[in-house]
Amino acid sequence: MYRWFKYKEGFSKPFLDYVFEHSNIKTGGVVLDPFAGSGSTCFAANERGIYSIGVELLPVGCHFIRLRELLHRVGMNTVQEWLHDIYDKKPWQIPTEINKTFSHLNITRGAFPLNSEKELMNYLFWSDSLPHDMRVFCKFIAFSILEDISYTRKDGQFLRWDYRAQKGSRKSSFSKGNIPTFSDALLDKCRIIESDLSCLAHNQILTSIDSRHNKIKSPLTLYEGSNFFHLNNIRKRSIDLVVTSPPYCNRYDYTRTYALELAYLNLTDMQIKEMRQSLLSCTVENRPKDFQNIIDPMSLEKIRKLVSESKALTAILNFLRAEKEEHRLNNNAVIGMIECYFFEMAVHIYQLALVMKRHGKVYMVNDNVRYNGITIPVDCILSSMAEKLGFKCLKIWVLPVGKGNSSQQMKAHGRSETRKCVYLWERQ
Repeated sequence: MYRWFKYKEGFSKPFLDYVFEHSNIKTGGVVLDPFAGSGSTCFAANERGIYSIGVELLPVGCHFIRLRELLHRVGMNTVQEWLHDIYDKKPWQIPTEINKTFSHLNITRGAFPLNSEKELMNYLFWSDSLPHDMRVFCKFIAFSILEDISYTRKDGQFLRWDYRAQKGSRKSSFSKGNIPTFSDALLDKCRIIESDLSCLAHNQILTSIDSRHNKIKSPLTLYEGSNFFHLNNIRKRSIDLVVTSPPYCNRYDYTRTYALELAYLNLTDMQIKEMRQSLLSCTVENRPKDFQNIIDPMSLEKIRKLVSESKALTAILNFLRAEKEEHRLNNNAVIGMIECYFFEMAVHIYQLALVMKRHGKVYMVNDNVRYNGITIPVDCILSSMAEKLGFKCLKIWVLPVGKGNSSQQMKAHGRSETRKCVYLWERQ
């Protein structure tokens, strides 16, 4: 199922297998992913018979998690019957007079070739008449090919537009290459899903021969919304293991990169604007959050003091303020974003410390970042804060190949790799 929907931020299965083995968590433990994304951590725990809790704010990830839960419930044979129904009826090719239009956001208008958008709406019109479970699945297939049939490509901070869309006043030179029709993309996705289900069925027959490999499914609890709010709903000292990856301090705006999918889920521009402010601050548009109703004043003051006493962070912010005075920052709001990011991450770490059992472990994936030629050691700063909030930093795993800086940074300051890391902390 990992390849049915392109979720770039998801964990790989081999990584999760390694972490679960390394952590030695047993059945009866509880796993938490407070930035659950598409639910990879939770489903990996689920397969091992371990209860899991996920928190996810972006409806795109929540939609995929609900879909996976549905498929586990209805079974493979039912899904294959649904696929054959799509093959046989090809409902998007039936001439239909409908008044329904795609609920575009301001930034997605013109995203599809006209014929593909028409076929998409015909397909959705047909899907609306189906029983609930089949309707959810059929709509997911269209959801999973939106980028494929569009003039857009996800590109970090924004959607990149193909020149054929004639979007905006400046002519784009970017080309996606071949853009499949709705019919070709949908049928191709159906074939992929059917092939994967056949392989899964075959593997289950093989593993059923050896009872040692039988998977015991365990419940999954999903909280939809802000992790800052929902961590307060988790029982204190109840979590054995956290495997997560928060948004990086890199200006990536997930509400823009997943704009097509959010529009498909019928979110409005106003709802997305409000959601953007609830996300962990990682864009220049984020404003400081009010934690007064979430954390008691004394603890909040302790966290503020801890962040202000970080010598590394203070030196970086002072450097960037000096760059601002010399008009060398390409966006002055970067300073506020970095301040908010580390304060909010400190709040998050404080909340994790409250819900984790003694000797519980945190595996956190994050990248260092670079602004105006200076690298911000996010790994060391956050690990130092964690040690002041009840954790011990056991180690920081560093990937052998780092992340290159942006073309603008490279031109001004030369090429410099930044560390891509996994932090391993233990609750004291």
